[in-house]
Formats: sequence, structure tokens, C-alpha cells
Amino acid sequence: MDNNRISEQKSIAGLRANAAAFLVNLSFFTIIGGLIVPIFALILEDKNSFVRSYAKQTMAIWVLLIVSGVLNFIIIIGNILYFIIFIVLAILQIIATISSILEKEFKIPYVEKIINLLFLH
Repeated sequence: MDNNRISEQKSIAGLRANAAAFLVNLSFFTIIGGLIVPIFALILEDKNSFVRSYAKQTMAIWVLLIVSGVLNFIIIIGNILYFIIFIVLAILQIIATISSILEKEFKIPYVEKIINLLFLH
């Protein structure tokens, strides 16, 4: 992708594509918005692959957190796993958030496989 073109592309509500992707990534750090904002972004943004990519990635991370949260209730070791998974995903999401505002695409490792399971291509 050409970095200059991303900031010139329009996205949801007339936002620049990198700003929309930044807000989608930032929504990860809110309790309810972390799942709702990416869903709305996928519904409202049907053309911009940059924004859709970050919306799918943020949703996939939330799915991982929900699964690890279930582990938290099932196994005692789930507390440790949940904490480790949360810290790693939060750090990766911070990197993705910064990358989106800098108009760069950052793919979190192994999340692409989860995205492929959740979304039809």
C-alpha cells in the first residue's frame, strides 16, 4: 500500500482512513466499544480494506480475550494465562494503534488465522 494514499482516502463519516483505523484500534481499550466499534466499522465501511483489516483484527483480539476469560473461570491457571494473554495482546494492539495513525499496516501474528475463521472471504 502506498502510505501517502491512505491518509487521502475517505472512510466512515468522512474521516481519513488512518484516523478511522486508529479509532477502531483505540476502541480495544474500552469495555463495550472494543467489540461494538469494530462491528460497526465492518458494517459501515465496505470499501476501505485498510480500515476493515484493523476492524477484523480488533474483533479477533476481543474473541481471544473472551476465550481466555472463559479459561479464567474454568482453570486456576487461567488467571495466569489470562493475564499473560491480555498483556501481550494489549502491547500488540498499542503497536497496531500507532501503526494505523502512521498509515502503516501492522498484522498481529497468528491473528490472521482467527480472522479467517471468523470472516468469510
